[in-house]
Amino acid sequence: MARNSASGNVLSTLGQLAWPLILGTGITVGFFGLVFGGPLEHPLILRYFAGHPVSMVETALFFIGLVALAMKGQEVLAQLGISSQIDLGETPKDAGPDVAVTLLDRVAAWPSRVRKSYLGRRLTEALETIERKNSVEGLDAELKYLADMDVGRQQDSYSLVRIVIWATPMLGFLGTVMGITQALGDLDPKALASDIETAMQGLLSGLYVAFDTTAVALSFSMGLMFLQFLLDRVEVQQLAEVDARVAEELLTRFETSSAGGDPQVAAVQRMATSVLQATQQLVQRQVEVWQQTVNAAHNQWSQLADSNSQQLTSALQTALSQSLEEHHKQLARVEQHAGEQLQRRWEQWQTVLSDNARLLHAQQQEMVRQGEVMQQVLRAAGEVTALEHALNSNLSALAGSRNFEETVMSLSAAIHLLSARLGHQPASSVDLKSPPAKGRAA
Repeated sequence: MARNSASGNVLSTLGQLAWPLILGTGITVGFFGLVFGGPLEHPLILRYFAGHPVSMVETALFFIGLVALAMKGQEVLAQLGISSQIDLGETPKDAGPDVAVTLLDRVAAWPSRVRKSYLGRRLTEALETIERKNSVEGLDAELKYLADMDVGRQQDSYSLVRIVIWATPMLGFLGTVMGITQALGDLDPKALASDIETAMQGLLSGLYVAFDTTAVALSFSMGLMFLQFLLDRVEVQQLAEVDARVAEELLTRFETSSAGGDPQVAAVQRMATSVLQATQQLVQRQVEVWQQTVNAAHNQWSQLADSNSQQLTSALQTALSQSLEEHHKQLARVEQHAGEQLQRRWEQWQTVLSDNARLLHAQQQEMVRQGEVMQQVLRAAGEVTALEHALNSNLSALAGSRNFEETVMSLSAAIHLLSARLGHQPASSVDLKSPPAKGRAA
């Protein structure tokens, strides 16, 4: 991981140097293309920017420094809205170092642009330090060290611009020296002795070019310095805000010791924390062992209960099957016995019904015969009644004769005899004391 980080830093540094050089050189070529035979072809521009090779190199350095500052300004502007996008979420106050793992997971979910910002990188490095040390002791010192590291990075990011700002006046002075040397070297002593005015004009034209390089270099250098100062002030303010935000996010979130600067107390606290953590791990391990024991016992009891349940189920099924089979046989015997009894009862009922039918038939025949007898009796009774009327009439007629009593006795005896034979008591008897009929008396 360290090798990857180092290689990444090297590539980042090369990228920061390469792009300004490439883009600055390209802009310089385009600028001089517009100067030589283009819309920017003007005597002043040709004098100050293309009057000497040193001036052209100064112009190239200016564009390189300007591109580097533009890239730096873009980076500074990108840092402005990062603070509002970073949120570590809610965690308990005075949390322990184990919370750093959770916070690092949250940080890993941020976009790459946020994680590479000053605030994101500062929080990531601080949380990684807490995770690595498994302690929040010395967090203040660590945050101060990280702040110094960011200040160092911020200063290093202007290295190319500072080199350009330093090298540009040096080139201007070099151009001046070279211009003076060239002017003095081109000065002809014979011309100076014979025509001093012409010699002085040549000398002054050379000196103009020599001092123009210094003027252009100082102008370029002041412009770059002013832009660097503005960006540096903005970035320093950003770093101060990052320091305050990191302190707010981490120092108020983690529980730090109040040992101050006493190393012995800090060591004792670290030992106590280590013992506490070891005790917690031991307790956790013991709880896990107990949990495994309880789970094993539970599984064993579950298996035993399942086995007993299966055996009990099998025994109950066997006993129930035997009981049902015996019950079925008993029901079959009872059904057969009941069927036989019902059959015998039915045969008895049929016999009794047959006897009753025969008795009813005999009674019917007897009743028919009795009816015929009754009809005969009724006819005989009718005849007897008619005979009684006839006798009564005769008795009434004979009531006044001498032999009336003898006749009456004879008739009575005859009536009794007839009644005895018929089994019928005469409906009426001869009234011997009744008076004779009125017609008969007359």
